[in-house]
Amino acid sequence: MLFDIVTLGSATKDIFSFATQGNLKKGINKNFMEIPSDKKIDIDKVLEFTGGSATNVAATLAKCGKKTAVIAKIGNDGNSRFILDDLKGRDINTDYIISTEGETPFSNIIVSKNGHMILFVYRGVEKTIKPEDIKLDFDARWLYIGPLGGDSYKILPKIVKYANESGIKIVMNPGSNELDLKIKKLEPILSNIDIISMNDEEARKFVGYGNDLKNLYKLRKAVKSTAIITRGDKGSLIAYEDELYEAGVYPSKQINFVGAGDAFLSGFINSFMDDRDISDAVSFGSNNASSVIKHYGAKDGITNEYPKQNLKLRRLEYEKK
Repeated sequence: MLFDIVTLGSATKDIFSFATQGNLKKGINKNFMEIPSDKKIDIDKVLEFTGGSATNVAATLAKCGKKTAVIAKIGNDGNSRFILDDLKGRDINTDYIISTEGETPFSNIIVSKNGHMILFVYRGVEKTIKPEDIKLDFDARWLYIGPLGGDSYKILPKIVKYANESGIKIVMNPGSNELDLKIKKLEPILSNIDIISMNDEEARKFVGYGNDLKNLYKLRKAVKSTAIITRGDKGSLIAYEDELYEAGVYPSKQINFVGAGDAFLSGFINSFMDDRDISDAVSFGSNNASSVIKHYGAKDGITNEYPKQNLKLRRLEYEKK
């Protein structure tokens, strides 16, 4: 079977627990949630969803009618069955998911009474994925590589080599372990990547500059075609071919940030698959993200419709110093 896209990354169960007894306090750098210890804290509501970069990106593209498959490593517990049932219900192929002894990754997300969240992430067997775990016999137009836990980034050379030799375009959204390696160490991998995407904080860590535009330029030079830096409610920066752009966001009442980056990037990829231009790609991605953040979970708000009006792209000039 020819897939439109195969997504590689995490597959998790996300549990949102709403605790009205948790108070948000000001910290030195950011807010933090104050919860008294040695005391039972009542949870007012619990919501359960599937999450993880690989399943989130696949969900948008499947809803847009694309043939999708997920590569991820899960355990043999109840959480794995929850994930597999959800993916099959979305018509996402699960043949390449690796099931093994151990625990499936999950996230506990505590939501305070004023809506702020704290995420506790358990990587489980995701951290143990090895090159030999992955069946490199899939046929696809695109490959998405999301954040990989533990030493799982060591599978990158093998799967990138396979994709390039098979004529598969590659999108990469590095995780913390890949970001720790810094851009110079990953240059041999990046030179084979078509699109790279990360947020502004990640770009500063990965590239090393305090200037977003400078980081964007460096990222674009490292990959084949496109670099994206997302900036939350400030919009995004895009370097496509030889042009640099800045875009805003669609107004949205945000209650959730989980999955917003995946929603933007998957919408962007979908537009390229549809042979749309850069304006359509940025607008579809931003519209998808603005819809997702209005719902809890990373998938309930995904859309398969292009916005009626595109965002205005502002062309930027960058002079290399």
